[in-house]
Amino acid sequence: MTVRDDLNVRDDLSAGINVVLHFAFLGGIAWATGRPFLFPSLGPSAYLLATGEQPRAEGAYHVVGGHAIAAVCGLATYVVFADGLLVTDAFTRAGSFSPAVGRLVVSSIVAMVLTTVGMLWSDTNHAAACATTLIVALGLMSTPLDTGIIVVSVALLVVFHGKIVEPLQDRYGVEPQDAR
Repeated sequence: MTVRDDLNVRDDLSAGINVVLHFAFLGGIAWATGRPFLFPSLGPSAYLLATGEQPRAEGAYHVVGGHAIAAVCGLATYVVFADGLLVTDAFTRAGSFSPAVGRLVVSSIVAMVLTTVGMLWSDTNHAAACATTLIVALGLMSTPLDTGIIVVSVALLVVFHGKIVEPLQDRYGVEPQDAR
């Protein structure tokens, strides 16, 4: 068995602990409120925050801004093209060339285009936000309340990282040194 040259056990364990802290915090809020403060696109965002500075991917402006743009673009396209549809139901019931699936496809395509252009124009480039726009455009979290929860959850993630996780890393000397 060979050890990779880029293996850094200290950094990797620190990043793993950081992710635990991030998701325990948001999971506690989700559990206490019964609201979806955890959703799939938070995973990549938490990973980027936990593993260290990565240009154009980390930081409050990129993370919160990217998800906010994505949530709004996803909601706008969902309301225009696929209102009332849910991707899991549409594919379960659909046959070939289903109008419902077609509407969700159009909603997703337009949401991705708007999100991509919006993030590029605002320089909020955060790739994980592209998953957010699809979550919303496909009907999984497609109410104004859900959209607000997405933005608040991401903002809480970033604030928690900056106010709790980073000071703990500094105090115990475990901040990842090699962003990967």
